[in-house]
Amino acid sequence: MSRHFCCCIPVRAGVFIFSLLSFIGYAFSAFVGWAFLHLIVTDQLNKIEDNMSSEDKEILEANAKKYEWAVILASVIFTFVALVSFFGFVGSIVRNRRMVKAYSVLTIISFFLGSAATGFILFAAFSSKSYCTKIDNHELCTNNHLSTAQKVGLTIGLVVEWLINLYIVTIIRRYYQQLEDEREYRHDFRLNPTNGGHYEAKEGLLATQGAYPYSDAQHSFGNRA
Repeated sequence: MSRHFCCCIPVRAGVFIFSLLSFIGYAFSAFVGWAFLHLIVTDQLNKIEDNMSSEDKEILEANAKKYEWAVILASVIFTFVALVSFFGFVGSIVRNRRMVKAYSVLTIISFFLGSAATGFILFAAFSSKSYCTKIDNHELCTNNHLSTAQKVGLTIGLVVEWLINLYIVTIIRRYYQQLEDEREYRHDFRLNPTNGGHYEAKEGLLATQGAYPYSDAQHSFGNRA
């Protein structure tokens, strides 16, 4: 039987929507990352420094050169995640178990990495530690100036985001388990055609169904009386 979330929406539709949004988001992030790397390599950072102070420009240029490897790594990761999200999107359409499994594993890994990043952000928000960089033997530092209300708001937002991501991981995993159950049903039915096994869900993305044949006025009881 088809599994659902939010009471009535099939998990297949959830995977379709989440994978599409994930693909768009990570593809855009990868594009920005590769574009930023191009600016670093070709020394064209001045194109994005129009509204920055001279000190911020120096910090940006120094960190961009120093952490160029991080930009490359992030761009590669965003590109990889975008491709796997696309596989999940296609898998939800054609009901491909392997594609959905790959997307499910990726979302689980991303969830744990995101949880670690959330913890680091909260640590940085509540810590009074300064983050410094050296430019021409001069140390430039940035400090955390968040108020208590801003820290509370940031914490609530991150916790809500964490819970939403956990729910998305659960939905994707449930759809993969549904495809596994359907595969086992087909296997058991071939071995023993008389065994009922489990129902194999065949509905569309939103499980739309036509009207019951005898519920319309033409076939209703007493229509020809």
